[in-house]
Amino acid sequence: MVMSKDKSVSGFLEKLGKLNDEKIKVFLPSLKKSIEVSPLTLKQQKDLISSSLDGVKGAFFFSRTLNDIIINNTGNYELKTYDRFPIIAHLRKHSLGSKIRVDEKVVNIDTAIKNFKTVPHNIKDEHIVSLKTLKVHLRIPTLSEENTLLKKGERDAEVTKESSREGVALMYVLELLKYVDKIVVEGEEIDFDNIKINDRIKLIEELPLTMYKDISKYIEQVNAYTNEIMTVDETVIPVDVRFFDTSGVD
Repeated sequence: MVMSKDKSVSGFLEKLGKLNDEKIKVFLPSLKKSIEVSPLTLKQQKDLISSSLDGVKGAFFFSRTLNDIIINNTGNYELKTYDRFPIIAHLRKHSLGSKIRVDEKVVNIDTAIKNFKTVPHNIKDEHIVSLKTLKVHLRIPTLSEENTLLKKGERDAEVTKESSREGVALMYVLELLKYVDKIVVEGEEIDFDNIKINDRIKLIEELPLTMYKDISKYIEQVNAYTNEIMTVDETVIPVDVRFFDTSGVD
């Protein structure tokens, strides 16, 4: 019996899907336990690499796509932004090997994977910055929450024609914004999840400049931790398109 082309393709897709049912064990420092993650597919790698020519818009697209892949491959919508690094390190090693080119060096991601268990995870998920009657509540965002802002970044980068100055400013504001949970002034509270992103930006831009030092300090502590766990031979492995490229590592 000759199988129709549609049924043949459908059958092969089903079989390929079963192959992707294989799970990778990934230790998450934030949870102090391992979770199961589906491996990368060729399409997912292609989607990540395709952002390399799109400038600022491409940077937003890359981060959003990476978050979507992590959420899809874990089935977990509550993962936070610092959880991204252990997951992608294991995905990268499993699918593309341990060697990664960083500028002129080739480093081994196995060292970073060891860091996930040895570097203390001392990040506070919540923090409050105060000035007189004003309080800014900060928190570590989930990947889903971050993606809401990244979509905004993609749209605005398209509208602004990706001017380098405007693009950098947009990235700075959205990076800051993703950590803000709510603002309380004289006892009156406004939850950022309940207002439009443009209104969130307006509120952030009106904060006293003196508060930014403490807000930035909290963000820097988070970045210091993620840099430390991704450091190999005194080199911080950048998470960008090159992370999923295997050229120049042989």
